[in-house]
Amino acid sequence: MERKFKIILAGLVGGFVGEGIMGALFMSPPIHSILYDPSLQSELFIQLTPERNLVLSIAGMVILSIAHAWFYSLFKKSIPGTTWAKKGLFWGFTIWLLYWVFQEWFIYHTLIGEPILLNLLELVVLLLGSLVEGLIIARILK
Repeated sequence: MERKFKIILAGLVGGFVGEGIMGALFMSPPIHSILYDPSLQSELFIQLTPERNLVLSIAGMVILSIAHAWFYSLFKKSIPGTTWAKKGLFWGFTIWLLYWVFQEWFIYHTLIGEPILLNLLELVVLLLGSLVEGLIIARILK
């Protein structure tokens, strides 16, 4: 029972803090002004993204982080690194690579038409949040 609780806790805390960091960065004036600049951004992005249910989206991502923590617990011994921090950084990079890169390419670039340079800006922000999520998961489950 304690293992299940730790996995859920690691996922919720990691997801909440990681999403919080990403949200704060995305809403910061410099990044927000670039991403919503009509001379740079696709019209569809500017039209669609304010329409999303932000609370539901964030809640879903935090809950999805429980799966990230569960997978970490399954693969922990095979994840590269000799310390929880190195394992956590690797795990955060894995989350980013398997989830966010896919989403940025297939949803934002190919479907919504977001320019690749803005995808890259978003990917930097998403990498920072993912690394924090991975570190928190690894720390709680060490």
